[in-house]
Amino acid sequence: MNRGRAELGALVGACRAAGVTDLLVLHETRGRPDGLTVSHLPHGPTAHFTLSGAVLRQEVGGLGGAPLAAPHLLLLRLDSTLGKRVGSILKHLFPVPRPDSRRVVTFANEDDVILVRNHVYRRRGRTVELEEVGPRFQLRPYLIRLGTLEQGDAADVEWRWHPYTATAPKRRLLSAT
Repeated sequence: MNRGRAELGALVGACRAAGVTDLLVLHETRGRPDGLTVSHLPHGPTAHFTLSGAVLRQEVGGLGGAPLAAPHLLLLRLDSTLGKRVGSILKHLFPVPRPDSRRVVTFANEDDVILVRNHVYRRRGRTVELEEVGPRFQLRPYLIRLGTLEQGDAADVEWRWHPYTATAPKRRLLSAT
C-alpha cells in the first residue's frame, strides 16, 4: 500500500484493526529504495535498516515469479547477541513453511551487512539446482526500539549504531567471530 501522506499513527492503527502482525515501511530517495523499517505489532520491537543494492524481481530474471508459498529461512553468521536479535526480528516476518516448499530466503551476514537473497530450488536426481528469483538487497541495522513505529522517540532504545562502535577493524557486531 502506498503510504502517501498518511500519518504513522493512523497507519499503525489501521494495521492493528486489520489484524496485521508486522508493518514494513520502505523509504526511498528519487525512486531508489534506501531504508526499511520493520515494526512488529501490537507491542514491538521496531528495527530500522539502511537498504542498499536493491535489484527487483523483474531485473533478476529467472523464473519470472517466485512461488507464493512460505519460504524456508537461512540465517547465516548471525550468532552474536545482536545478530540473534536481528535474526529473530527478520525470522518473525515469515510464516512457518510447509515441508514441501521449494522457496528459500537467505539472510547472510557479511561484515555486518545482511545480504538478502530469494531462491527456488529443484532436485534433479542427487543434485540440487538453485535459481535466484529476487528481489535481492543488503540491509544494515542502525536502530532497534522496544516499542512500535508510532511511539517514535518515546520508545526505549534497545540498540543503536554509533560511528565509534566500529572503530576496531576486527570487531564484528552481528557475528561472534
